[in-house]
Amino acid sequence: MKAFLFLSLLCLLCACRLDERTLQGDWQAVAFFENGQRREIDLSPVKLRFSGGRHYTYESIGLYREEGNYRSSMHYLFLTDTSRTPPVEHIVKVLYLSPDSLKMRMQQDSAEQVLWLARRQPESRLLEQ
Repeated sequence: MKAFLFLSLLCLLCACRLDERTLQGDWQAVAFFENGQRREIDLSPVKLRFSGGRHYTYESIGLYREEGNYRSSMHYLFLTDTSRTPPVEHIVKVLYLSPDSLKMRMQQDSAEQVLWLARRQPESRLLEQ
């Protein structure tokens, strides 16, 4: 019985951690919600990249760009924008992560924002002949 409880607790703790290998790659925003309401805006400029070495790059609407280091703890990402002086840390909660989908919740002033992203597929390259 003790072994079952230990294994159950171990599985629960492992399930609460982000799989950073799944997180790595290029992501494209596909939906944005603010205070539970979907906002119909052009999300084509909104991109997020997580690379090995715990580095991220974020591009948004209106030429906004940030980049820096990230770390994870449980279901949270701590993004440190080192392109600003002094660096600014943003905290986002990962609500869902799969090989092709990422859903994050953020707080902007008093507004709760949720961003859905889809994994960007590598662009196919034509073979030169």
